[in-house]
Amino acid sequence: MKAFIKFHLVFLLLLLVACEKDTGTKQVTDHWNYLTSKDGLVNNNIRCLLHRDSQTWIGTEFGFSSYNGSTFKNFNTPQGLIHHQINGLAVATDGVVWLATPYGLSVFSGNQFVNYDSESGLSYDYLYNLALDEEQNPWIATGKGVSYFDGSTWHIYQKDQGNSLVYNIVRDVEIDRQGNKWFGTEYGISRFDGSSWHTYLADLPLADFILDLFVDSKQRIWAGSLAGVSMIVDGAVIDYTMSDGLVYNRVDAIAEDLDGNMWFATQYGVSRYDGASWKTYNTTNGLPEDWITSIEVDTDGNIWFGTKTKGLAILKRP
Repeated sequence: MKAFIKFHLVFLLLLLVACEKDTGTKQVTDHWNYLTSKDGLVNNNIRCLLHRDSQTWIGTEFGFSSYNGSTFKNFNTPQGLIHHQINGLAVATDGVVWLATPYGLSVFSGNQFVNYDSESGLSYDYLYNLALDEEQNPWIATGKGVSYFDGSTWHIYQKDQGNSLVYNIVRDVEIDRQGNKWFGTEYGISRFDGSSWHTYLADLPLADFILDLFVDSKQRIWAGSLAGVSMIVDGAVIDYTMSDGLVYNRVDAIAEDLDGNMWFATQYGVSRYDGASWKTYNTTNGLPEDWITSIEVDTDGNIWFGTKTKGLAILKRP
């Protein structure tokens, strides 16, 4: 009897193997790379990411790093950085790096820092993010309006009783192809074309609390908020929430990959949206932790995720 049972078990095992070979349906898993402080990253608490000219720039809670694909260069307050927490960064065409911190602005050129605060022209020291216009001049989102530097003079835009910025706590700024400046505030979105302002307000108050703005390849504006993500196209607003497939309604970062898929970072994983369906990425299928703070796509199409406490995760393009 034992020999009979053993024979059948062996037979079933061989049958399963044969079926697998015949169908060719082995599951192909995603390929991931991970980078942490053990690999040279300045700190594992990631706040922002940017990829320019074969370099990835990583802003963290304690300094920032540049990564060329093999080695890190790290910078912090001992080198001249105005404050160790990097809330946002931008890289100009000449390689100058602009860094937004809670204590002002650092401009890094070569191996030198030039720092600005409210005493030297900023409207406020707490900076959330910034973007560079066509002239490579910065538009800076602050806790008291928007600060703009034209190369010699600071200009400040704040809420007043007329047609202007909708609210003074500005979380993010993006610039579209036409040169319009988009400002995400804690009470709606303002667009500035250089002479006039337009305000976008949502039906729900939480949807007006903007955390991130993104301009995609079709020049559509995406806004991540406390109530999901909204797409502004031709003046219309389309909202997406957990009921549509988003993994969580607080969206902290947005990116677009080379195939046109949209990626949304939350505290409970990442959602990918291809225009028709949603897919979730979390610790069950590759991320080192669920809380994702930032997303960036490099020139090869690889997708970089900054995590809250566990460094970088890179999803390699197939």
